[in-house]
Amino acid sequence: MKYWNLYKCRCLTLALAFVLSAAAAIAQTNETAQADLKEKSALDKLWDLPVLYKNDQNPLIEEFDFTGRLQVDYFNVNSTRGSTSFLEIRRFRLGFDSWFADRHVELKVTLDTALLTYNAPSIFYNRFTDFFLKYHVNDALNIRAGKFEPHFGYDREFSDIQQKFFERGIFDDQVFNNVGNDYVTGAAVLGKIGNWGYQATAFSDNVDDEFGQFNGGYSELFELSYDLSKAMGADKALLAADYMHMENNARSDVFNTMHNAAATYFDYQPGRFCLVAQTGYGNGTTVKGDVYALLVMPSYYVIRNKLEAIVRFQYGTAEQSNGIALMNRQDKTVGSFTGDAYDSAYVGLNYYIYGQKCKLMLGEQFDDLTGGTGKQAGFRGWTTLAGFRTYW
Repeated sequence: MKYWNLYKCRCLTLALAFVLSAAAAIAQTNETAQADLKEKSALDKLWDLPVLYKNDQNPLIEEFDFTGRLQVDYFNVNSTRGSTSFLEIRRFRLGFDSWFADRHVELKVTLDTALLTYNAPSIFYNRFTDFFLKYHVNDALNIRAGKFEPHFGYDREFSDIQQKFFERGIFDDQVFNNVGNDYVTGAAVLGKIGNWGYQATAFSDNVDDEFGQFNGGYSELFELSYDLSKAMGADKALLAADYMHMENNARSDVFNTMHNAAATYFDYQPGRFCLVAQTGYGNGTTVKGDVYALLVMPSYYVIRNKLEAIVRFQYGTAEQSNGIALMNRQDKTVGSFTGDAYDSAYVGLNYYIYGQKCKLMLGEQFDDLTGGTGKQAGFRGWTTLAGFRTYW
């Protein structure tokens, strides 16, 4: 029965991939230029609706937008540890984004819900994610304070609304400890000077549904990046290095498994082809030990700006026998497992209905966690994923 279910998952993946590819090819070849312009005009008008107010001539308030994101996923896990399948509302968030004082001041607030999650009650108010005030002095200096998502590594170079994959990688899981609340309270200075970009952030390691208690230690995050796009004649060529230092105590509920973490990545996009490569190191606590990770992700637009094929390879190793914890959202539905060596491969197709603002996603991921000691040591499984994601 296990192999029959696995066979059905593979067939489902191939069938959905074929349907998406065929639909995209037909849409690309059959639409006339006039029809395409009409479609874009209609979608542009639709996505303009949440802009409730916009007037750059008003020196007090220039814009007020109603914001939101909706992500609906189906997953099917078949593993040596059990099998699960579920259709969930991965994310549904509502809020507003606003700009004041000739766009020098931004106020953003976002409410997060948990309406349909595996083995969890349905609640409308789950927490606040973004809740910050940002002051834009100029391109070289921006100051942000409040609750926001810290940027560490490629997986958090941008928000989840623009991710090419369903879930962030194994190294991100180890650093962020995947506690279900990766938005923290703190302050940051960031900016860009020529081709150089920088960021310096300090935040509390005690987080709750709002701003936390400020009694659980703190973390410091630094980033330095360099834009090589002009030098390499590419749409994007960003080289970045991140470093985070954590000072924990008994009340720390985020970033509490490491003392230091570092990541270096290169995000390269020359035309239709894209390539991301990242190395990561985490100086773990005594229980966790040090962790090393590698990520390589090539992708290619089979149909420009419409259909993208993605492949992602990950490798992780730890000094301690149980130093790597498997925290993938889907795999965790069959249990929590540990080991000291991790291999993963992901193959996906994304069809962009309206760029990143509205897309269909299909993916298949293989995870292999070996080593470790105890009953929870080791995991091997396949996960089939299909999703619809949109934001405004």
